[in-house]
Amino acid sequence: MRVLQGMVLSVMLAAAAASAGAQASAIQSAQPNVGADTDAHGRELIEKMIQAMGGDAWRGRRNWKSNGNFGIFYKGKPNDAALKFEELHQVEPYATRFLVITHMGSGLPALLGIPVGTDHKDIVQLLTSDNAYEITYRGKSELPKNIVTEQLRQRAHSIDAVLGWIKQPGTLISYEGSAIVARRLAERVSITNATNDSVTIEVDANTHLPVSREFQYRDAEFKDLDLDREEYDNYQLREGVMTPFTVTRYKNGDMVGQRFIADIHYNLAIDPALFNPDVPLSGKPPKK
Repeated sequence: MRVLQGMVLSVMLAAAAASAGAQASAIQSAQPNVGADTDAHGRELIEKMIQAMGGDAWRGRRNWKSNGNFGIFYKGKPNDAALKFEELHQVEPYATRFLVITHMGSGLPALLGIPVGTDHKDIVQLLTSDNAYEITYRGKSELPKNIVTEQLRQRAHSIDAVLGWIKQPGTLISYEGSAIVARRLAERVSITNATNDSVTIEVDANTHLPVSREFQYRDAEFKDLDLDREEYDNYQLREGVMTPFTVTRYKNGDMVGQRFIADIHYNLAIDPALFNPDVPLSGKPPKK
């Protein structure tokens, strides 16, 4: 079950990127003439990226609701469970309610002891600013410490969070040249904050929307460096925000999760009680 929790969370965390990215078109053949001023060109690319994502509409997102399908992977191999999801997210205070829906003869309902044959709203994973919970028909429990640490690390290195570094003292921005991402030409920009934490964003050379985000961190147990990477594709416009409908997450080059959004909408009337970990799986607050 703990492995399953981690794999589901890998896909869930990729959804933090659901408000960034757009699909590239024709490949350009020449890298811009940046010269020595890599900071200025990097900042210019970041500003173009923000405008391409929707500018004020992207900055003004308060919440969103999405649904779709996701796949989970272990050692690069897909799990055979057919899983759907519904997600509610609010920006401030930060919280995500991710509902896992299983269907038919998938392995997950059997694992949980639930009859198969129809859709089942089986699991809620609720992430807050400082903790992570799992809610099932059995009740609420805190997720293991390593999963909470993973959640906090992903949140701290999301595109939203990293763009917030730009206004902080001591932040450095560096243009790192061009790269090919999924057969598209992209420009690499690294953003490093005052604590020497760094994230690299690859921006499509034509649309100026992000096609990937990656960062390194030191493994707490083995002390080596791990590479966390997300790639964004299949973008659509909703409420003025360009949104990737496919988000793929990799760890050290191995695919660990993939999400396919069916639809997403922003700035809705969402009951704040749904982000309370004491609200049961049904979504209905307990009677007092």
